[in-house]
Amino acid sequence: MILERIMQSASPRLAGKKIREVRVGLNLLVVDLDDGSLGVTYVLKDDIGHLCSAVPQAGGLSGKAAGDIAEWAVTGKNVIMVAIGLAVLNSVAAFDNLNQADNTPEADAAFSVAVTPEDTVGVIGHIGPVIAAMTGKAKRVMVFERGQKAAGDIYPEESQAELLPQCQVVFVSGTSLINGTLETLLPNCTAARDIVLVGSSTPLYPDAFIGSGVTVLAGTKWPQANRDAVLAGISQCAGMQQLIRLGQKITVRVPARQAP
Repeated sequence: MILERIMQSASPRLAGKKIREVRVGLNLLVVDLDDGSLGVTYVLKDDIGHLCSAVPQAGGLSGKAAGDIAEWAVTGKNVIMVAIGLAVLNSVAAFDNLNQADNTPEADAAFSVAVTPEDTVGVIGHIGPVIAAMTGKAKRVMVFERGQKAAGDIYPEESQAELLPQCQVVFVSGTSLINGTLETLLPNCTAARDIVLVGSSTPLYPDAFIGSGVTVLAGTKWPQANRDAVLAGISQCAGMQQLIRLGQKITVRVPARQAP
C-alpha cells in the first residue's frame, strides 16, 4: 500500500516533532509542525458524509506527536482524518534530497510529460489547469468525476475501467490517496506511458511509488516564511487558486526501479 510505504519513509523525519496547529477550511486544510514544517491537503467536502464530528480529537491536536497523527493517513476513519495524516506526511517530505537528475524541466504538472496530438488524455478529478492545458493539445481529453453523469467528454467514476485503457497519458488528483481510489484505478491505465499524480495533496515521496505505475509526482512545498499567510488563508476559506502563490510547485519523476 502506497500510504504505508510513505509512512515508513517519513517515520525518521517525524521523530520528536509535534503538532503546533491544525486548521481545516472549506476547501483546504493545513498542518503546522513545531519545527515550522507545513503540509496542505484538500478537504473532500462531498465525501465527509453525515458526521457529528469528523475529528473526535478536535481541539486537542496541538502538542500531539506528529508521528501519531501521520498514522491517520493509513488508519483514519474518514476523509478528514486521512487528509490530516497525509498533510503531516507531506510536511516532512525530504524536499532537499529529491534527486535533481530525476526532476522534469517543468514544475507545472500540465507540462511535466510529453503529450502529442494523437494522444488521448485521461484526467481523474476536475483539475482545471490540466484540462485547460490539454484541450487542443491532445486528440481527446476525458475527465472522470465522482457522482457525475456522462456528458460530452465528462464521465462518471464508474466509466474508468472501460475508458482509461484508451489513454496514453493520465493525470490523477492527489486527493485519490485521501478517498482511497488511487490504487483501484491504476490497474486500468494499461496503455498509459505516463501517469501524473497532481496537486497539493500529492506526497513527494518518489520511492514509495516505484512499481505502482505512477511516473511523475507534481506536488507543492510550503515555505516556512509564508506560514502565517497560509494559515490565515485556509482559515478564511481560501481556494488553491488564491493560495498557490504562497507555495512552490515541485515535479519529480518516480524512479523506474529501486536503486541497488
